[in-house]
Amino acid sequence: MMERFFGEEARARVEAAVREAEARSAGQIVPVVVERSDGYPEARFRGALLAAALATALVLVLHVPLTLAELVLLQLGAGLAGALLALWDPVERLLAGRAERALATRDRALRAFHEHGLHRTAAGTGVLVFASLFERRAIVMGDHGIHARMGDEAWQRAVDALTAGMRRGDPAAGFCEAIALCGGKLAEHFPRGPDAPGNELADGLRTSRT
Repeated sequence: MMERFFGEEARARVEAAVREAEARSAGQIVPVVVERSDGYPEARFRGALLAAALATALVLVLHVPLTLAELVLLQLGAGLAGALLALWDPVERLLAGRAERALATRDRALRAFHEHGLHRTAAGTGVLVFASLFERRAIVMGDHGIHARMGDEAWQRAVDALTAGMRRGDPAAGFCEAIALCGGKLAEHFPRGPDAPGNELADGLRTSRT
């Protein structure tokens, strides 16, 4: 999935968008994309449980004459089939649940914020632009120096642009649009002056499987 969406040309576009945005402000923007934020083992368990329950219900409704041993084997087979079906992305998303996916994405974004040093910029002006492809979710968050002035609402348009890019199958374009929007907001509140620090964090896109 990562190779499909983020080849050399796409990565270069995202990096150029970061350079352009940072040239107008004191912000330090770091774009990060992961294939998924969590493994969701509970999705396989739920898939197995639902499939076994459905098989049992069909046996009872249709009055299928099975011995106890045959019923157990049927439940085990159905459970295995349900667990395997839960490996399919659309089914896994459904079984994982919206709230669990949102929480996992938020937790992974917070980890990325610290992994990539956004909490260590000189003026607290680090901004994370984060996307998780499996969850189809995006998060934009700023360090204390920026967040105190802008808050969550200021980043929402960038989040919307990034998620729209993922929905239409072009997350790289979504990153570029989100970064440009962040750059505009940063230039408005934190214009780049002669005393602004140099480029503290690399501009390139960071990628990870999880």
